[in-house]
Amino acid sequence: MQQDLVLLERSGRIATIRLNNPPVNAASVALIEALHRVLDEVEADATIRCVVLTSAGEKAFCAGADLREEERLRDPEASAAFRALGRRTLQRIESGRKPIVAAIHGYCIGGGTAIGWACDIRIAADNTVFRAGDAYLGIIPSWGMGLHRLPRLLGRSRALDILVLGEDFGAQRAYELGLVSKVVPRAALMEEAFRAASRIAGASPNAMLAIRQAVNFNLRHGWDEMAEYEEELSRSVFAHPDAAEGMAAMLAKRTPDFRDL
Repeated sequence: MQQDLVLLERSGRIATIRLNNPPVNAASVALIEALHRVLDEVEADATIRCVVLTSAGEKAFCAGADLREEERLRDPEASAAFRALGRRTLQRIESGRKPIVAAIHGYCIGGGTAIGWACDIRIAADNTVFRAGDAYLGIIPSWGMGLHRLPRLLGRSRALDILVLGEDFGAQRAYELGLVSKVVPRAALMEEAFRAASRIAGASPNAMLAIRQAVNFNLRHGWDEMAEYEEELSRSVFAHPDAAEGMAAMLAKRTPDFRDL
């Protein structure tokens, strides 16, 4: 029986999704498709308010595309389909209904960086090694992170430093660049990821979704469009029962009882 390439665990309002493709959790077509199926399951469960995305083993969070599929991906149609699947995956991570906290450790390379950096909060263990050296394999980043998002997130010069030099860099440098939210000892990684996820799970799911939608919209549109979208979201959020509940709870000095999505 084939192993489950993506594992799902639930603990209260938090779901843990674990990539499980040893030895380096390579991003095969089957793994990415399994990730989408698990995300379907998570999004269908209204009681889950936050996701922790991590991986099995100690060697790598995800070391990029599965080179065992290299021959198949030489076919132009299969290669284009895989790129489209990768882009859909990043879009889903960013725009899904549940916030995602990435718990990254070990090697995080190529497509692995795309998956990790697309998450809402990114906690990195101090043993994490990032690399986006596609050019040294004769290819280019093609999932919408390196060429599309990275220059917007970091600016031209820093994006080129990462992509043109293609060198390994550690968690602390990633933190300095803003690619990760926090660096912690490897032994504390999951504890810190759950702390962040628990914090997020206590917020209004409706307000949290609106904030994430607004930030993603802002990266893709101009100033005037964003101003209109902010007002559109504000009308919806301020009319939602969570807005009244949050204010009432603050005045009563109690924990708010926000509605599930």
